Amino acid sequence: MLIRKLIETRRADAEIPPEIHAALVDSLFSPIRSMIAGAVVCTVVAAAVAFEVGDLWMIAASAAIFAVGSLRVTSAVLFARFKAGKRTIDTRFWERVYAYGAWAFGGLLGLMNWMVITPTVDASVQMALTTTLAGYTAAIAGRNSARPHIAIGQLTLAAFPMAFGLMLYPYWLQKTLGLVALLFIYGMIDIVLSLSDTIRHGLSMTRKEAALAARFAEQANRFDIALNNMSHGLCMLDHNDRLQVWNERFLELLYLQNVPVRVGMRLTQLIRHSILASNHKNKTARQIVAELARGLREASCNEFHASLDGERIIAASRRIMQGGGSVVIFEDVTERERAQERIAHLANFDELTGLANRAQFRERITGLLAAIRDDALAIHLVDLDRFKSINDTLGHPIGDKLLKAVASRLNTAVRPTDMITRFGGDEFIVLQTSCKHERDAEWLARRMVRAVQEPFEIDGHRIDIGASIGVAIAPNDGSDVDQLLKKADMALYTVKIGGHGGCCLFAGQMEEATQARRALELDLRQALADERFELHFQPLVNLASGRVTACEALLRWTHPTRGAVSPAVFIPIAEETGLIVALGEWVLKRACAEAVSWPRDIKVAVNLSPVQFRDRGLPLRVMTALGKSGLVPQRLELEVTERLLLDESDQTLATMRQLNDLGVRLSLDDFGSGYSALNYLRKFPFHKIKIDQSFIRDLGQDRNAYAIIGAITTLGSVLDMVVVAEGIETEEQRTLVLAQGCHEGQGYLFGRPMSGTAVRARLEAQSKTQLVA
Repeated sequence: MLIRKLIETRRADAEIPPEIHAALVDSLFSPIRSMIAGAVVCTVVAAAVAFEVGDLWMIAASAAIFAVGSLRVTSAVLFARFKAGKRTIDTRFWERVYAYGAWAFGGLLGLMNWMVITPTVDASVQMALTTTLAGYTAAIAGRNSARPHIAIGQLTLAAFPMAFGLMLYPYWLQKTLGLVALLFIYGMIDIVLSLSDTIRHGLSMTRKEAALAARFAEQANRFDIALNNMSHGLCMLDHNDRLQVWNERFLELLYLQNVPVRVGMRLTQLIRHSILASNHKNKTARQIVAELARGLREASCNEFHASLDGERIIAASRRIMQGGGSVVIFEDVTERERAQERIAHLANFDELTGLANRAQFRERITGLLAAIRDDALAIHLVDLDRFKSINDTLGHPIGDKLLKAVASRLNTAVRPTDMITRFGGDEFIVLQTSCKHERDAEWLARRMVRAVQEPFEIDGHRIDIGASIGVAIAPNDGSDVDQLLKKADMALYTVKIGGHGGCCLFAGQMEEATQARRALELDLRQALADERFELHFQPLVNLASGRVTACEALLRWTHPTRGAVSPAVFIPIAEETGLIVALGEWVLKRACAEAVSWPRDIKVAVNLSPVQFRDRGLPLRVMTALGKSGLVPQRLELEVTERLLLDESDQTLATMRQLNDLGVRLSLDDFGSGYSALNYLRKFPFHKIKIDQSFIRDLGQDRNAYAIIGAITTLGSVLDMVVVAEGIETEEQRTLVLAQGCHEGQGYLFGRPMSGTAVRARLEAQSKTQLVA
């Protein structure tokens, strides 16, 4: 029964809340005076008994009792100081400190009793120690009953050795006393458990009351936290519009943090305080009260907006409660309103330039086309020339600033009734209204071309670009938006193929040309898929010896119905459509495969388009062509024109350096034909310069051409480059360029482009002649 009661007490003890457990631990250490008195009494009695008997072990035991008692008193003092200092106290730790001290002290007293009872028969000594022990155990039962496991441990350790020692005596009286002592221990333990049960019951009742109060307090605290952490302002009004509940956000939104807001205040009073807080600029209190009352009462749940200070926008909504009264929710929707305005703006305007976007353009022109009568309107499709090279070399931030500057220039060129749209990238559309004559459209287009041609100054960079403009006029060129855009694009294409820069109005023959170009593009795609191309080769000879040193690969296309199609016709289409990358790869593979059968001292030259250099995989394609054919890289010459170098981009330079590292030779073709700059020869790793054939044709008639050829050959010699003269057709021209220092020549004098079979025959004949010689 006692054991079961002890187990139940221990289980209940484990469920005590932390705050109650802390109070029980506090009761162990207080009052401290009684702990000191008990320690002193037990220590003095134990010392007196030990010295009276004169046993060294007893003296040692009494010394241990003194030491443990001193430690217990010290721990009680430290506990009191920690608690007074409001430090965080680990109640489990301090309970263990008390328990270990109490058990050690009780155990030493029990050991002392055992040592006195078993070897001595001095009744006075035994009485002194047993009576002290009896008083100690009685004090334990009352003092520590709140922590029964500590009290029972003390009782057992202190009293059991005495009872067991008495029962070892041979006399019945001592045995009887031993049994009585055991019954005494049992009774003390029962008292401890009964007191503990009483305390626990009392704590349980107190705990229920405290838990109920705490629950209400917690709910109120949660409600308060929830209200004050809302992103919305909230106030609750009674049926007379008097304030009952509010949160901090409500005070913040109305600038009422420093106002003594109290329960029962009327809403009109709050508004007057808000006006004093500099809200509601340019409005009187009566106006604000009327506006708010009207907004809150027109609909019970609808939201209405009001600007308090001319900057912030506050949304308010009201819900009527059952039984009267209402809840009003306030929200700062300034950012939301601005975001919606921004979204609405972005839906109709370009973010970078602030110009109208496609959606607004279509909406405007659709309305104008539907209402068009006598006056015409014109669409100007504006494309910036050389913008990509500026963007690549100077970076996108400069490119963006340039686009904004162009937009500003265009704005100064058009009338207020016209619309400028950024269609995307560097493409703009100008919608010209009230265009009575074609010359009006042409006049505006030329004015915009001139405006864009003027140099721009962007972040310290002087930038020169141009504009190509294609124009379509409604209703003559169509009354549908897409149709007009298509025809303006045709006109723009006509400007571009003419060399960029300028304007052009749509004409009927442009549509036919566009359809023909589209048909040619489809045929070109099919020819590439079916590999209907072939390579011809034109020799380059050493001017001094007359020997062929290299052969330039020239692409030829013979169409089943069109016949021979000039490269000048289909190469630009291949570049515009991107087909040039696949076509160029085919030429590389076939040229390398053909050249591998030639004598080892003969090179093959292949022309590369600027579009191919934009393909980052070009070096890999060259490596693949060389690897599959077995041609050594030093026998491959790649020819580029000055048009590629106009971009002067890091990617172009990096690609050329990669090719040079492979061992491939690089040639600059048509040197001097348009954009020549000595800076190109310094930056790019060229091995050969090919003088444009226009200079060769003028030899004999133009002394300047002769002088220019001499200057180029001198420059090539200084830079250790081979100089080639293109377009040599007469012996006189050969003699003149040789005299000027040219190393190699190319032209009809040395041979026209020929098939692979024919060029192999010529090279074999040259090799045999060389062997005979």
